[in-house]
Amino acid sequence: MSASNCPETPRQKMIQMMYLVYTAMLALNVSAEVVEGFKTVGNAMTKSNENMVVKLEDTYDNFEAALKNNPAKVQEKYDKAQEIKKLSNELVYTIDTVTYSFIGELASKAEIRLIDPSDNEKTITRVIPLKNDDGSKNFDSIAEALKIGGFSWLNKLDDNHAGTRYFIGDAEGKEVTEGAAAEIKKKIIEYKHAVKESLGADSSHVTLGLNVEEYHLNSEGKPTSWEQLNFNNTVAGAALVTLTRMKAEVMNAEFDAVNMLYKQIRSNDFSFDKVAVITRPRSSYIMQGGKYELIVNVGAYDSKAKFEANVGGAHFTSNDSGQVVYSTICNTTGPKTITGTVYVKKDNGVESYDFKETYFVAEPMAVFELTEMNVVYAGIDNPVKISVPGVAAHNVVVSLADPNQASIIPDPKSGAGHYIIKPKVTKGNIKVNASIKDGNNTRFAGATEFRARPLPDPKIFLGKVEAGKGIPINDLKNLKAPSVRYGQEFAFHMKTPTIIKQTIDITKVNGATDIENRGAQWGAELMSYIQKAKPGCKITLTIDVNMPDGSKRSISNTFRITR
Repeated sequence: MSASNCPETPRQKMIQMMYLVYTAMLALNVSAEVVEGFKTVGNAMTKSNENMVVKLEDTYDNFEAALKNNPAKVQEKYDKAQEIKKLSNELVYTIDTVTYSFIGELASKAEIRLIDPSDNEKTITRVIPLKNDDGSKNFDSIAEALKIGGFSWLNKLDDNHAGTRYFIGDAEGKEVTEGAAAEIKKKIIEYKHAVKESLGADSSHVTLGLNVEEYHLNSEGKPTSWEQLNFNNTVAGAALVTLTRMKAEVMNAEFDAVNMLYKQIRSNDFSFDKVAVITRPRSSYIMQGGKYELIVNVGAYDSKAKFEANVGGAHFTSNDSGQVVYSTICNTTGPKTITGTVYVKKDNGVESYDFKETYFVAEPMAVFELTEMNVVYAGIDNPVKISVPGVAAHNVVVSLADPNQASIIPDPKSGAGHYIIKPKVTKGNIKVNASIKDGNNTRFAGATEFRARPLPDPKIFLGKVEAGKGIPINDLKNLKAPSVRYGQEFAFHMKTPTIIKQTIDITKVNGATDIENRGAQWGAELMSYIQKAKPGCKITLTIDVNMPDGSKRSISNTFRITR
């Protein structure tokens, strides 16, 4: 394809500019500064390739999302993109393999200078062997060295014999039929053919580059093949930069092809050939006295064009959002039907579209939802959520049938509709009423009863061991002190009980049978006594605690010592 039909992209121009930089270096004596230039250009192009990998991954992710959203529309383009991805990965793999193999010709190990992670002002040297024990090249190690150190550790970049010998052999000035250059050229030609075949007619929209078939003018102004131009009497550093550039051109071709396919599925996202009415009620379940609201619009519309509609016997003109909003007060209960017609202007006149919506009007009903447990506990805050479907929370009035049994207040931490019930009794049922404010009047919406209960006893734990469970003899030395808390079966958020006093009794241990300990911590004397216990002994703890409801309670639990 001609350059006029497929102009170079900015990225391709950047790659060509970098290539001109290193080509200019070849005309100079290969000094240390020039070798460093190869390393700089090589590292820059490698970084650019890494950025292109990220862009490709983003495009493929977008394709995946589009496929899930609309398989019928996207599948054909997605399959083509996956084929392009497979072909490109195979060619990149070939170029990487040639690169690693050539580096294996130049070096047997990589000595990479890195910043010391423990001291940013110092450096360390990491040595990576590039050969296996049998002397063969280790491609994995070479890839790792390039990933960590880039081109910086490479030596012999000024060698103009190794590259020529490896890439074109003894074909100086002749047609190249063997060697790494011939292999890459063959793979590139096959790649371009396969990509064009996969894209079909779409290939005319993509610039693949990778012009390896054409002849080019050398420094003497004479036509020369791609292999001779790039690898004949070329220093090793230039050869490596050429390989990095080829890899960039492959990924650039892949990106252009895949991005073109993705743009094609996006280009007609807003085209349509049919008009459909869309009706969206705010809710299809309405409480008596509440408001039914219906939004009507067409499936595709021009924000500058208005449409007319008759809804429920009333006439409307669409607003700036392309919508008609219909509402009516629901004073009677039961199933309801709303019908209407939308009138859309077309080039050949006005076309009408009929629609029908149904909804249900129900009597008000309060909903009571405990957010922690199925009972309320005396002396502590019990969160509860109370709502009436279809009624705003600020219009719901909550009250107690008997204020002497409990108190109920809004929960400031949880917001509208959330309350705190604090029972004053430890038994019986507490009745809670809900009503709806309607102007100066209130309407009863429902009631429920909660069972009042005292707080259950918390449990004693030794470490992670729950009362009634066994403690291995080897864990005695690690025991610190008991804790008192509620187990998982009591799923309620509250303050942890605090320990006032402890009495410890251990069976089958010589000495005192009951030891009293003030506070929550254990002293050395008590620990010495506990550690005399043997398998079969029982530790009984009697603990006085301050409960979350303000009361004091004595709790006793037993633990068994096991092997």
